[in-house]
Amino acid sequence: MSARARWSRVRAVCFDMGGTLVRPEAVATTGQVAQILGISLPEARALMGKSAKRRVVSPQDLAWEIAADFSHPVLAQLTEVLERARRRAEDPQLYPDVPDTLATLRERGFALYAMTNALGSSVPEHEPAVFRELLDGVFYSARTGAIKPEPEAFAAVEVASGLRPEELLHVGDSVTADVRGASAAGWHSAWLDRHDTTGPLVPAASTLRLHSLNSLLPLLPAGAAPETIASEVAG
Repeated sequence: MSARARWSRVRAVCFDMGGTLVRPEAVATTGQVAQILGISLPEARALMGKSAKRRVVSPQDLAWEIAADFSHPVLAQLTEVLERARRRAEDPQLYPDVPDTLATLRERGFALYAMTNALGSSVPEHEPAVFRELLDGVFYSARTGAIKPEPEAFAAVEVASGLRPEELLHVGDSVTADVRGASAAGWHSAWLDRHDTTGPLVPAASTLRLHSLNSLLPLLPAGAAPETIASEVAG
């Protein structure tokens, strides 16, 4: 079955943020923290990952927590890294193919969302203007309390949008968090592989693989599925 036929009832598209809509730093924030503390990247992910991504916290407070755990005199360095990440979140650098793709999807009638597992210290106090213009909503794990691939992360979008899983398509660059998370939630999914990845992380052949965001446009219907179709299916 073609993607256009498979996605014929899609009414909304949800995107991952970093690596999908937004250009990440050359070294991710967690990687920079690992370098400062002299620990491995997996250790830094375990340290910062789940708790720091489930609540909103200031860069200064998170830096204090990390420094206290390691008893290192690195508070100033950690604060600088976390504050820089916060500034980047307030002024996100989008990939070149993002504005036109999202504008076209909006013209076609699709609702558009973003979902991210960002650190709570990187959640902007006010939504960046570019997201207010291009998206109908942004879901931060620090605000929902749920982290992709947890089903609760996807359920938060379903509740806010009023849509069923089969009416939602998620696009992201993480095989585990985005592709498998969305599929487990009953959503349609697409893997955005901007770097032409090879190896064991490549998802199953049935997963649609994109190399640019604008390549999504020919695969979706010319217009979002009308609500009446969804109602008929439910009935």
